[in-house]
Amino acid sequence: MIALVLAAAAATASSVVTDIANAERAFARRAQSEGQWAAFRATAAPEAIMFVPDVKPLATALTGAVEPAVPVMWWPATIAHSCDGTLGFSTGPWVRAASAGTGTFSTIWKRSGAGYRWVLDHGRSTPKLIPAGNAPAVIAPACEGATQSGAASREAEYGKIASAVAARAGIDGAAAFAHYATSDVLVQNENALPARGVSALPPTKFGPALASGRSDDWTLAWASRALIGGQPGAHDLRVWQWRGREGWKLVVYETVGLK
Repeated sequence: MIALVLAAAAATASSVVTDIANAERAFARRAQSEGQWAAFRATAAPEAIMFVPDVKPLATALTGAVEPAVPVMWWPATIAHSCDGTLGFSTGPWVRAASAGTGTFSTIWKRSGAGYRWVLDHGRSTPKLIPAGNAPAVIAPACEGATQSGAASREAEYGKIASAVAARAGIDGAAAFAHYATSDVLVQNENALPARGVSALPPTKFGPALASGRSDDWTLAWASRALIGGQPGAHDLRVWQWRGREGWKLVVYETVGLK
């Protein structure tokens, strides 16, 4: 019986990863066939935000936006998800053929009755194109025992961590996160290649909260804050995942707009 339950859970997780990857790929294809900004509008959740460079609701962010003659191309390389599949994170390389620009994007996906819709999309430049495999790598949660009845306790624990991190605003951000980060935390910074590990966390100073969200079952959460000392609109993105007995762990940390 236990083997059957574990097999069913694995199958469900695999389906979630596939659905998020397919949503990202469909988004990218749509950009090529219908136009980049048309694709952004068509696949967004009502609460979607963009950084242009300051954070704004999608409708405001794209007011007057002109479709580029050659849309950006992108594809998913890494995916993180919640146990219940209501929230996901996707990242991977992008390339702008018209200017030979390269970088990585990140998308927060929220599942609704209409399938997955994006709620946050941002990106950063990289020195060169980042290769991606045929199948995305997966940052998996620890779902054994992560029942809906335990969501309240996970919410409370997350709240304590969020408060402790927020108390470090204006101080060294790496010190705020290092204790909670996984040993292989994915770190993506402006004009740098993606890196893994706590040592890669940059010494940022973060300011006011900009946006946040979480899955229905409180096994995946995200938050973004302004960064001090960067370019206009500089901000970070933290992705937190429930890891069972280990509690909440920072699995992704990204910065955009740091000099």
